[in-house]
Amino acid sequence: MRATSFVRLSMLGSGLVACSSNGPGSDPSSPTGTLRVIQAAESTAALDVLVDGSVAIPALGTGTISSPVALSVGQRTLTFRSVGGGISPLQLQLLVAADSQYTAVVIDSSTVLNPMELTDSGAVPAAGKTKLRVVNFAQVAGPISVYRRQPDFDGLVSVAFPFPYRFASPYLQSDPGNWQVLVATESNPGGPPPDPPLDTLLIVEPIPLAAGQVATVTLLDQPGGGVDAVLVQDR
Repeated sequence: MRATSFVRLSMLGSGLVACSSNGPGSDPSSPTGTLRVIQAAESTAALDVLVDGSVAIPALGTGTISSPVALSVGQRTLTFRSVGGGISPLQLQLLVAADSQYTAVVIDSSTVLNPMELTDSGAVPAAGKTKLRVVNFAQVAGPISVYRRQPDFDGLVSVAFPFPYRFASPYLQSDPGNWQVLVATESNPGGPPPDPPLDTLLIVEPIPLAAGQVATVTLLDQPGGGVDAVLVQDR
């Protein structure tokens, strides 16, 4: 059995947007959206994020998420380069709307940096409720099962099954309070997940959500092996 990792997540979201500096592609007098980038590519220790050809986020380390940067509304072109290396030929075209938040994830694909947008489906919780989803960008971890403990139920419940690489679960709704996520190896491929789960890889520290808050837990490969996670507050 592999050793279990415990991860404490820092909430990054709308509360930080007001503190963000205006980055490339932005005008302090114009409406803006905000961008965060999750660095999930292990082929480089750090990468630069360029917006319309100018560096917006420098030296973002593997397994980390950037602070939000402001982008002017309209069509923006995002490119990525390894620190000390060349720019990836794969770009991300982002149509920025005013007062909107965007999250991009950068992964390895055929030895090049491959960016993709982690879309917020616009899921709005019912009055007095919270929502949480999990997305899997832990490629090296192999087949996994993902469970959650939600505020209105004191027990582990499967998030989705199967849970393949690059899969995003639906938003799950519950009461305000602490959510928790557990990741285990998939010990029963093709069948229902075991109860209780076996061979736990990751237990995320409790995620406190107040009424109306929505969050995403993003699973990443941990350098040197294992699974790590970062948390993004969608609203």
